[in-house]
Amino acid sequence: MSQSKIEIRNAVEFRAIGDENSRKISGYLVRFNTPSVDIGFTEYVDPHAFDGVDMSKVQLLYNHDPGNILARVDSNTLSLSVDDRGLLFSAEMPQTTLGNDTLENIRNGNLKGCSFGFTVASDDWTYADSGDIRRILQIDQLFEGSITPIPAYPDTSVALAARNSVRKSNSQKRLSLLRLTEIENEEF
Repeated sequence: MSQSKIEIRNAVEFRAIGDENSRKISGYLVRFNTPSVDIGFTEYVDPHAFDGVDMSKVQLLYNHDPGNILARVDSNTLSLSVDDRGLLFSAEMPQTTLGNDTLENIRNGNLKGCSFGFTVASDDWTYADSGDIRRILQIDQLFEGSITPIPAYPDTSVALAARNSVRKSNSQKRLSLLRLTEIENEEF
């Protein structure tokens, strides 16, 4: 029986948009063709790396701790989809101490990213004096996404989902748009 090495990569940046009562977060767990921070090498994820991967049991954790579950696909509190930019997620945060603390830290900007735990089916390495590069061509299994303060992939994103914006006053709407514009400018 062969063993697969479970790998963990930090990958998501948080941005606080939406009203204060929103419990839904969304963003990218993985951004394709964007470099990781230096983790002894630079890593990229191929746009086809998730082709055929079963994501029906993926969990959203806090900092890779299986005792701190925030959402999961098989309980319909987490959804995952792949688009041309990366692996998009959306989660309804639980009304628990952990869920409340996580949401508050996202709103305050204390949590800046997400991560993912996976095994690799296929990869490609380029070795150079300037630094080694690994391209993940195919993920074997995706176990979890995690909310974490230190992402390895700075180009990913997460946000509180906008809801009930019709109820906001004009000044609140302008403030939200200014914040979103600042965040988008930081991302790109």
